[in-house]
Amino acid sequence: MLEIRQAAAGYGREQVLRQVSFTAPAGEVTTLVGPNGCGKTTLLRAAAGQLPLWSGQILLEGRPLPDYSRKELAQAAAFMPQVRDVPAITVEALVCHGRFPYLGFSRRLRPEDRRAVEGAMEAVGVAQWARRDLRELSGGQRQRVYLAMALAQDTRLILLDEPSTYLDPGRQFELLELIAGLKGRGKTVVMVLHDLAHALRYSGQIVLMDGGRAVQCGPPEQLLSSGALERVFGVRIGRAGENFYVAPAAGV
Repeated sequence: MLEIRQAAAGYGREQVLRQVSFTAPAGEVTTLVGPNGCGKTTLLRAAAGQLPLWSGQILLEGRPLPDYSRKELAQAAAFMPQVRDVPAITVEALVCHGRFPYLGFSRRLRPEDRRAVEGAMEAVGVAQWARRDLRELSGGQRQRVYLAMALAQDTRLILLDEPSTYLDPGRQFELLELIAGLKGRGKTVVMVLHDLAHALRYSGQIVLMDGGRAVQCGPPEQLLSSGALERVFGVRIGRAGENFYVAPAAGV
């Protein structure tokens, strides 16, 4: 679905990504983890077509990203960044923005667009807030609304940068359960998470990044048993039933 081949990128003269390669399988949740500054968000921005590569390739469904027009890419991939402005707009109006790649210059919604918007709001549990001003909602509530907008966009690929930011622990689980359920809708999800326990629980594949490189990629159990996560983060990771926990390394 999404294939990264020897991708290198950065800002100005500062190189951030260094020959990163991995494939995010179709219909699966792939999570990028790694220390701060290792290039996770930079990679997500490149995959969304918002940052050009210095070298290498990114292919979406076998097609190089530069071959997509802006409209085609917006119909194929939705990007939910971590930091956004909070506009003076109702919840429903914001979710309607997800349909813009399918509309003409008038941006007049058709019946099928209305159905997509209503279905997306119902799917993530924000339909009851449809008429509310986005600015009135909590940070966690707004995250759900932005996820509804991404879902209304009806793309095959959804890119999420720290989607559980601003959420209390209970709401984090709720949102991550929603995201995990997207694969049942045929969606491919690539997201960035800082919480290793959440990454291990909700991912089909984890890409461990360090120093701008993808140092290991595989199923959660494989990364856990290899000890790579513990080496990179300097922590101890354990498991209790279906849940994972992260503790300080021995001697810390």
